[in-house]
Formats: sequence, structure tokens, C-alpha cells
Amino acid sequence: MIHCPHLTQDNACEVAGQMAGCKVRTTPSACNACQANENPRAINLVTIGMAVVNKKRRKQDTRELESLLRNYLPERDEPETIKIDRFRPGPGNELKRMLAWFAKPSKTCNCETRVDTMNDWGAEGCRRNIDTIVDWLLEEAQLRGLPHGRFTAAIARGLAGTAIRKYEQKFPEGPSEPDDETE
Repeated sequence: MIHCPHLTQDNACEVAGQMAGCKVRTTPSACNACQANENPRAINLVTIGMAVVNKKRRKQDTRELESLLRNYLPERDEPETIKIDRFRPGPGNELKRMLAWFAKPSKTCNCETRVDTMNDWGAEGCRRNIDTIVDWLLEEAQLRGLPHGRFTAAIARGLAGTAIRKYEQKFPEGPSEPDDETE
């Protein structure tokens, strides 16, 4: 861990803890991400994110923190839209939608490529490659300074499984191909 006046002896972040209303344990990668932030050792994307995660785990209201988080997110010039001709349903798009409230794709991530890969694999391919999908999610969590241990891996596995099931519920016979025309 790094030296921080807000880091307790038992590796809890006092900044995130004050926002969450409880003890919030941190990791070296979260501390490093906080330190690298333009507003280090204070309220920033990392500490707000840790507080949100802890409140969600305790099934508490996070609307106030999520509103605060939006104020710290970079401004966008134009809203992100999905062009209907490029949209392909699949487990990847379902997972992307599930994560959208918390993690926005960055310029350096492989998120869109991985969404397309999961969509290409379909439900069964995603089940066969679930370990790869979990590794992708953990890799992104680590790069963003978020928790990425065994507990997070279990959550990532659950999210991927839920995305697959959601896709199957929406498209029980698979997506219709653009070339499929009924006569």
C-alpha cells in the first residue's frame, strides 16, 4: 500500500468509508488508482466507486453517490448511440447493458471487440468460454483500479451467466440473421 493519511492500519479507506457509512476495505490497485487520479487522496472516481460498491453490497440506496459519481465522469461531446444497422443481439450486448451503469468503455479498453466476440460465440460459446470472459472482466477491473480478487471473479461469473440467460430469454431460437427473409 502507499502512504495515505486516509488509509487505516487495517487497509480501510476513510474517504470511501465516510461516503458509504461503513468500513470500506481497499486494495493496493485501488490505492494506486486513487493516487494517480487528478484529485488524489480525496473524493474521486475511485473512492466514490468503492463507496457505491459497499452500499450496494449492503442493499442500501446509492442514488446520491451515483449522482455524485456522474459529476466526476468526463464530459462527453455527444451522447453515445447504437446504430441499428450495426446492432447485433447477443450475450455480449446483454453484459454491456448490465455493466453500463457503472463502467463506461474507455478509449484504451477492448470492450467493443469483446462484446462482438461474445455475440459471435452465442450463448453456448460463451458458456464454453466463461473463464475467458471472467478474465476479461477482472482485467478491466484491475486497469480501472476496482476490486479484482476471488470475490469479484465470482460476481463476474454470475454477471456473465445472467447475460447469457437474458439473451436466451429474449431470443430463445437465436437472433434472426439479416439475410433471413420469410416468404
